[in-house]
Amino acid sequence: MLSRRIRVPLPTFALSEYVLSDTFKASSTALRNLPVVSVIVIAAALSGCALPSSGPSANQVIEQRKTETHINYAMVDVNDAVLSYAAVRPRESLVSHFGAGPRTSELSIAVGDIIGVNLWEAPPGSLFGGNLTASGVQQSSGGSTTIPAQTVSGDGTIAVPYAGRIRVSGRTPSQVERQISSALEGKAVQPQALVTIQRSTANAVTVTGEVASGARISLTGAGERILDVIASSGGIRAGASESIIRLTRNGATARIPFDTLIDNPAENIRVRSGDLITVVREPRTILVLGAAGRNAEIPFEASRISMADALAKAAGLNDNRADAKGVFVLRYEMASVARRFIPAGSSLNNSGEYIPVVYRFNMKNTSTLLAMQRFEMQPRDVIYIANASGAEWQKVMAVFSGISSPALSATSLAINAAAIK
Repeated sequence: MLSRRIRVPLPTFALSEYVLSDTFKASSTALRNLPVVSVIVIAAALSGCALPSSGPSANQVIEQRKTETHINYAMVDVNDAVLSYAAVRPRESLVSHFGAGPRTSELSIAVGDIIGVNLWEAPPGSLFGGNLTASGVQQSSGGSTTIPAQTVSGDGTIAVPYAGRIRVSGRTPSQVERQISSALEGKAVQPQALVTIQRSTANAVTVTGEVASGARISLTGAGERILDVIASSGGIRAGASESIIRLTRNGATARIPFDTLIDNPAENIRVRSGDLITVVREPRTILVLGAAGRNAEIPFEASRISMADALAKAAGLNDNRADAKGVFVLRYEMASVARRFIPAGSSLNNSGEYIPVVYRFNMKNTSTLLAMQRFEMQPRDVIYIANASGAEWQKVMAVFSGISSPALSATSLAINAAAIK
């Protein structure tokens, strides 16, 4: 047995130098003299060497689940029970976090708001105007007046004729109306007032992020919803399936996918003064690795995608390599879901908010194929398809073919040379 390297020509698509291990180093002369049985023995030994692989085999995925000291991840065979647990998965929700909000809300006046005031009195009052007769004598028949719009001053007041400075900051328009009418009692006949907020900087929400035009949107008190203020800012720039809506209110933040907001009208809650709405572009994808028709990063093109959908987008299993019993979904599962099927007392039950889980699919079982249509994928899931054992033998034979070809060529040349002589 020689200890030197043998340069072996590999297929034209991947020419490189293949170095055999010390156990199997041999010269081309020795290979030419080996009987067929010996070659088969070498091929079998090569199958235990470090052949190229796209990942662990199905058996290795199972064996690596636990060591002598701890469990690395939970292994779960997908069946109807697992699907029923997943059906109660808590979903991101705004309405459960903040509530739907009141149908309408009367806004409070704040410093800097622009306020309009209209005043009326009943006949025969003439404090706010009257009609002139043909002789020029004023006829008392009641009247009205409109006070020019004014900004609420720093001390929170506005000026009203015959009533003086009226404090309005922190009060609703209806409260200010009653306050003005009370101040005019005895000066006007049955005085009445109408107060409106013409423009407000305090009663507004801020929309920012991936929108056409971030802005502060003034509220009218009509009960604007999230989609209303997003539309007022020009709408989102990214696709619906790639956009996440974050709502921050009173220091608390919740989020929801934009397409879920569209699909479920109950999530389109009413906004409040001071809300911050941020639109974030966050592509939701699934990774497909191993013996698939194609390894790919698959985007969510809808609010939900099933395991069957994801495999179809990856061109299914590779017929020449895939182990139909070794299809796995790797996921950091929510603890509230995982604890339903993980045995009590397992160390994984103490892993925090998320627990590593490997879901196993046996594609040779028709029931599993049906279950795939109901198994809902989550963003950042990894689908891994293990190689079949026969695929490893194909690699061994490819290596053997690369090794034996030079020896066979040398033998043919020797025979031809001998024949010429």
